[in-house]
Amino acid sequence: MSDATVRILSDAAGVAGAAADEVVEAAIAAVAARGVFHLCTTGGSTPAALYRALREPSRAARMPWGQTQIWFGDDRFVPRADPLSNVAPLDTHLLSASDDGAPSPLSPSAVHPWPTTAPDAPSAVSAYLAELGDAGVPHTPTGFPIFDLVLIGIGGDGHCLSVFPDAPLALEGAPVAAGVPAPTHIEPHVPRLTFSLGVLSSAREVLALAPGAGKAEALAGIFTSSTRVIEAPAKAALIPTATWLLDTASAAKLSA
Repeated sequence: MSDATVRILSDAAGVAGAAADEVVEAAIAAVAARGVFHLCTTGGSTPAALYRALREPSRAARMPWGQTQIWFGDDRFVPRADPLSNVAPLDTHLLSASDDGAPSPLSPSAVHPWPTTAPDAPSAVSAYLAELGDAGVPHTPTGFPIFDLVLIGIGGDGHCLSVFPDAPLALEGAPVAAGVPAPTHIEPHVPRLTFSLGVLSSAREVLALAPGAGKAEALAGIFTSSTRVIEAPAKAALIPTATWLLDTASAAKLSA
């Protein structure tokens, strides 16, 4: 079906738990090999469950929090405190105290959001790319950051990051990152900041999370051989370094 590894879990909770296990293992391996774990996370509803799973004691005890740096594949061009911000779920579930009052194991300085207070998208992109360089994130010869693990969610239209179908950022030769006008075909209708698809092939590992029946139609298109990346940008994550975590509802329309 694809060059990626595809795992089908029973439900969304199973996807979140499996994703958290993948993050912990990738972090341990990265720290052992290079002394730091650069995670590029995503937004939407799915990461919240993943973050909660990472705070569970059995995983939290194994996670090398002190050597973890967190980046974002994309974000809405809104203030960090805005509920539409991709940082908001992380602030709520990773940087806040747990329900039993335990402090966050992660330092706020280890979280690197897109600079949405910048005056415009080009300024924000330039500042974020400079921050990556200052933090010592390695880059490919074409300028893409090499993250240890990139998390992506899958949109109902087949998009990932904020790279939408038929958008210039879905084409080969797209810039490393760019501002994206507010989409009209999908909510929320707000401008975005995003890496382009090359950040997937540059990553050491990619983890695509797509639970729920609402993803079934998009996944059927993505996993159809005749579909092109320009039509369903998430197809760019069907690569050997990627693992796709689905549940029985989202995988319902896939062939065997």
